[in-house]
Formats: sequence, C-alpha cells, structure tokens
Amino acid sequence: MIHYIVGRNLGHLSRCVANVKKFNQISDQKVKVFAFKHSHSWLRSNLPKAKIRSFSKEKLKDKTKNFLKAKLIMHDWRKEVEWLKKERGKKGPVIGGIYHSEMFTTREDSDWTTKFKHEIHDVSEKTTDIFFHMNLLPPYRTPKLSTFYVPIPIISRKVSMSPQKVRKVLGLKSSEPFILIHMGGGVGPFRYKYMDEWYDRLMKVRTPYRMVVANQFGGVRRKFPKSVIQAPLFPNGPDLINAAELVISKPGMGIMIDCITTGTPLLSLPADSKEREVKNMMLQDLTNNPLCIASKKTSVHHLSRQIRSLLDQSQLIKQSFQQVPCNGAEVVAKCMKKLSRISLEDLPDAYPEILRLSPFDMQHTKR
Repeated sequence: MIHYIVGRNLGHLSRCVANVKKFNQISDQKVKVFAFKHSHSWLRSNLPKAKIRSFSKEKLKDKTKNFLKAKLIMHDWRKEVEWLKKERGKKGPVIGGIYHSEMFTTREDSDWTTKFKHEIHDVSEKTTDIFFHMNLLPPYRTPKLSTFYVPIPIISRKVSMSPQKVRKVLGLKSSEPFILIHMGGGVGPFRYKYMDEWYDRLMKVRTPYRMVVANQFGGVRRKFPKSVIQAPLFPNGPDLINAAELVISKPGMGIMIDCITTGTPLLSLPADSKEREVKNMMLQDLTNNPLCIASKKTSVHHLSRQIRSLLDQSQLIKQSFQQVPCNGAEVVAKCMKKLSRISLEDLPDAYPEILRLSPFDMQHTKR
C-alpha cells in the first residue's frame, strides 16, 4: 500500500490525480489518498477505485504507526509530514515530496521571494527523503540539499472533453468564445486575498467575449451580472481551460500548468503572498511578456486594453508554452513503483536509477 498525502486546493489535487492514474497503469499496488474532506467528492469522481481518507495534523499524530505501515509515503506539499519523518527515524518507508517553484535566488528577488525560496529548501529537507522538484525547463544546476533531489517536468492532466462539449455544458453556442476567470479552490488559509476586489474590477472590463467564472469548492458566493456564466466544478480542469480564449487567474502553479499544457494565454493577477509572487516571476521569465501579469493599480480601461493585446499575442504565448515538457506524472509514477519496492536504507543505492527515470539530464549540472 502507498499512502499519498495531498494539499487542499485544485493544483495539488490535480497533480495527485495525474500521478495516481499513471501509477495505476503500471502497477497493481493499491494507493490510499489522504485529503481534506471538502475535496473527497471531487477526488472520487476522478479516482473511483482509490481509497480516499480524511487528513489533518491531528490524525497524522494520532495514527502515526498506521501511516508508517505503508510501502511508500508521498506528499504534495504538507509541512505536517515533518512529524512523520521524525517519528519514523532511520528505518521504514521512503518519504517522497512533490513541489513546484524556482529555488535559486537572483538579483531580481525581493526579500519576500528570497524568504520563500529558502523555505522550500527547509521544508524539502524536513519532510522528504527524496524531493521531486517540478521545473518548467531543465534546471541548469542542482540545489544543495540533505535530501535526494530529482528534477522532473511539470505534472499535468490531458484534455478529456472537446471545447464544443464544454461550451454546451456552459450553455454557450458551439463556437462562442469566452474568457475564463479563475480564483482557485477558494478554501483554506491561502484563499486569494484580492478575489472580491478583482471580481469587481473584471466585471467592468469591456470585451466582446462572454465572461465565465470558474467554480470553487463550496461554490462562488457572490452575485454576477446576468451576462456572466458561472461554470460547474469540472472534474478535469484542463477541459474548461482548453476551451477558453484567455484565462484570468490568481497566481498559482496549478493554473499555470493547465494553461501551459493547453496553450491557453494566461493573465495572472497580482500576488498576495511570497509564494504567488514567485509564480508570477516564473510566468514572466517563461513568456518574456509583461502583459501576462496584471498590475495591482491598473485601471479598468488599461486592463481592457491589456486583455485585447494578450488575445492578439495568443500564438506567441502558445509558442513559449510549447517549449515546456509536460510528462512529469509518467516520471513520478515510475519512481513510485521503484521506491515502493525498497526501504529507506536502500535509497542511496537506488537514487542513480531513480534519477535516470527523469528526462532532465543531471549529469552535467552544477552542485
């Protein structure tokens, strides 16, 4: 049995679904997913054969022995697993962690983003034995960590519904274009702080396109103009994103990955945390296009012009997205299969083989 501990919101949950589905294609070993209760129904719609269990810090501490009975423990991205690693000691199952973000500081970093990048180093060392680090492009060097480091491509899900069928679900004509407004899962302590402010501003934007608001866990609790469509919560988010002409979203790796894999232009809203500021920096670096980031003080008039310009440059943005490898789920699934067959003591010897499962060549990177 593999135990997979996953975070609250859609980016983490979508990666869990992608990884478990790929793993099930190559292994008969069972996977038990530990997740917050609000996500159980959504997870079951995507993983009908998986065992879904509730997760909390308290349950982790109360049932430590049960958690450690697994052949492998994976998490995305829970700091609470530090407790599990301490209790396990030097014998037991390998603990693997998955995360996404630039880790190296540069001259462009603020104190805010520098602090966040240092936190990633700290959490990876305290909560993992082996760290699967998603990169938009092959890394040019390896971070100095006490945990084993494996760079992997982004973990994505494939489109499963045609744009025409998505529009039918939304009540649109089969060829009617729309702009999607996405504010994340909407739950937990990291709910986007500027959500209501930007809903208000976006409702005033002048555009010939219909506006569609993506749903959240628990629903979007506010009223919109009659012309605005409120979408249901799609089991596979990339289906909705693939059908849109443009996505306007709070910053986040989940939505960035879905836009990259579908080639959909992304306008990212101002960051409300150091983590989201790093995500906006990553989007800026990838596209080399300042239009992809909205300014906090932008006027409605300027925002309308920015949206038009982004739509005009959609092909250029798609080209920048096409350079990003998207097969991270296949890599993680193969690594899970290998790691579930070994114990912690065997990890140093198995590490070179694990590393070779990733398409990112680490032999010539700098430490």
